[in-house]
Amino acid sequence: MAANPEMEGIVALPGLEAPSSEEPAVPAVRVRRAKPRWLSTALVGGVALIATGSLGYVSYSAAQQRNAAYDAFVGTRATLVATDNTLTLAQADAASKKVTANYAAVYVLDQGKVQLDYQNVQACNSYGACRTAGQDLLNDLQKFQADRSRAIVPSSLSAADASLGDALSAAIAADQEFIDGMDTFSVNKVKDGLHKLDAAMLNLAKAQIALGNGLQ
Repeated sequence: MAANPEMEGIVALPGLEAPSSEEPAVPAVRVRRAKPRWLSTALVGGVALIATGSLGYVSYSAAQQRNAAYDAFVGTRATLVATDNTLTLAQADAASKKVTANYAAVYVLDQGKVQLDYQNVQACNSYGACRTAGQDLLNDLQKFQADRSRAIVPSSLSAADASLGDALSAAIAADQEFIDGMDTFSVNKVKDGLHKLDAAMLNLAKAQIALGNGLQ
C-alpha cells in the first residue's frame, strides 16, 4: 500500500520529465574591440614611409647612374679632345713637312739646271757655244724665279728664299746684258755681264747655304 493514496493513480508519462531548476546555458558572444584611430594613421604612415624610402633609393640609384654616365662622358670627351689635338698637330706637322719637301724639290731641280748652264757659259770657247749657253742659262734662271714665286715657302725658309729671289733677279739681269753684248758685238757689255753674273751666282750659292741650314 502506498504511503500516499492520492499519488497511486498517477502514471508517469514517458518523455516527460520534470522541469529542471537550472537555467539554460547561453553561448558566449565575442565582442570585437574597435581599432584605435591612431592605428590606421600609423599604418598609412608606415606604408608611405616604405614607399618614400623605396622611391628615394630608386632616385638615388638613378642619380648615381647619371653621375657615372656623366663622368664617363667627360672622360671620353677629354680623351677625344686630346686625340683630336694630337691628330691636328700631326696633320700640321705633316703638312709643314710636305710644304718643305715640295719647296726643296723645286729648288734642287731648278738649281741643278742653272748650275749646269753656268758651267757651260764659263767653259764655252766660241761665239755660237757661248751664245747658246747664255740663252739656256737665261731660260732656266727665269723658270727658277717663276717656280720659286709660285711655290709655298716654309716660314723657316722665308729669309733664305728672299735672298734667293734677289740673287736670281741679279743673275737674270747680268745674263741679259751678256747676251745683248753677244748680239751687238759689244765686248764691254760681254765682260760687264759676265762679271755681274759671277757675283750673282756667288750670292745664289750663299742663298743655297742658308736654305740648307733652314732645312736641317
